[in-house]
Amino acid sequence: MKRYIVFLKQVPLSTHVAIDPKTNTLKRASAMTQTNPDDLYALQAALDLKKQTEAEVVAVSMGPASAVEVLHEALQRGADQAVLLSSPVFAGSDTWCTSRVLATAVRKLGSFDLLFFGRMAIDGDTAQVGPEVAGQLNIPQVTQLLGIERVEASHIYVNKQADVMRQTLEIQLPCALMVGKEYGNLANPTLRGWRWAEAQTIVRWDEHDLDLTRQEVGLDASPTQVVRTEVPRQEKVIQWLADGEQFLAQIQALTLKANER
Repeated sequence: MKRYIVFLKQVPLSTHVAIDPKTNTLKRASAMTQTNPDDLYALQAALDLKKQTEAEVVAVSMGPASAVEVLHEALQRGADQAVLLSSPVFAGSDTWCTSRVLATAVRKLGSFDLLFFGRMAIDGDTAQVGPEVAGQLNIPQVTQLLGIERVEASHIYVNKQADVMRQTLEIQLPCALMVGKEYGNLANPTLRGWRWAEAQTIVRWDEHDLDLTRQEVGLDASPTQVVRTEVPRQEKVIQWLADGEQFLAQIQALTLKANER
């Protein structure tokens, strides 16, 4: 049986998220959360392909205990299994350490045909994790997926965006696919899916299950160091003008100032 592994991330629902002053990382518990939007399109792509190939879809999320909500949604939408990668040791991991954890989880899961990732996460916008996992597993990757034409025993045929062009590629399996909103439409969850999800048990793995150490993951192991994080501030000066003459004089002054630069 074919196996597709889909990676989903829990992200803040709002941009108003507190920053830890010591680590300069997001305090994820300080905000309401959602499933990263691009990840839902990655899941949809896997589920659409499942209808053609009868593959098993495994949903995986790395995050705090609350990330189980993301996996419940994946099960509601049609995933067959779900795995939560959660441990205080994983906290503060940058994209490199995150990709190490995910790649290790893939190896533990065993054989697979396709890995599906959202193109990027809205709380980071790096678009690095999927490609880095592909690199750690030494498999081909396709970014900016537009559609899947067909899957054969050893190859997949896909369409992708390449700048202003549209490419059709033949890729050897296994491979990783990065999916965004360009893929298409999301199917709505169903009551049947909700009942299915409620009856499922979500597997939980920590660093011990993955045979990883503190020296390999987490904030201290991450080569990316955030020196400072701050919210941009814009100050506006409002001046009330009594008539058109003052307005014209103000425009002339601003024009003169700009020319002097």
